[in-house]
Amino acid sequence: MALIEMRNITKDYHLGETIVQALRGIDLEIEQHEFVAIWGPSGSGKTTLLNLIGAVDEPTSGELIIAGRNVRSLTDNQRSDLRNETIGYIFQGFNLVPVLSALENVMLPLQIKGASAREAKIQALDCLAEVGLSDLIHHRPAKMSGGEQQRVSIARSLVNNPSLVIADEPTANLDSATARMIIDLMRELNEKDGITFIFSTHDQRLLDRVKRHVRLEDGAIVDGGAKP
Repeated sequence: MALIEMRNITKDYHLGETIVQALRGIDLEIEQHEFVAIWGPSGSGKTTLLNLIGAVDEPTSGELIIAGRNVRSLTDNQRSDLRNETIGYIFQGFNLVPVLSALENVMLPLQIKGASAREAKIQALDCLAEVGLSDLIHHRPAKMSGGEQQRVSIARSLVNNPSLVIADEPTANLDSATARMIIDLMRELNEKDGITFIFSTHDQRLLDRVKRHVRLEDGAIVDGGAKP
């Protein structure tokens, strides 16, 4: 069974009396353990597609199944549970809390779920070690480089043991050397831990390293949508 199944997915937005078709008839399957780039020009629907895959939004029509669950049949609370149990997120702008240390930022998702401070700390330390930041656990974001902040963001995305990590332009704000390091780290996590990674990107450095490309134009898949 595929991790992500999309059948004839559409997504419309209403701007006053105007209807904007952000996605048009998307058919897409993504298997477990894939390393996939969603790419295309600005306005092609990449972020909208990621929001649907991440159960942040729901389609206007069509069938969307994530980890065997039909998203359109879920309540808001059930979608929240699905996100918390299955999906991690890596953001282009890092989205770290500036007044918290690296350790505290990574602990935060677990504490929001109700984990004890001790349990959250143990898991957060493990994740920070996995991304090579054991020496910087007490640093706040302002004291870290862009690459270090992105590694904290990756550690935070892993702390709930997700089967899927979604990354929106994860290398956009990084220099070439740092971007290559981040790409290598994510690819290692994909191969070693079997985590599925799905990216939106314009970055050729990332496109050169992924195992599958899905190209969008004008809200439709024009290449790479077939099941691998």
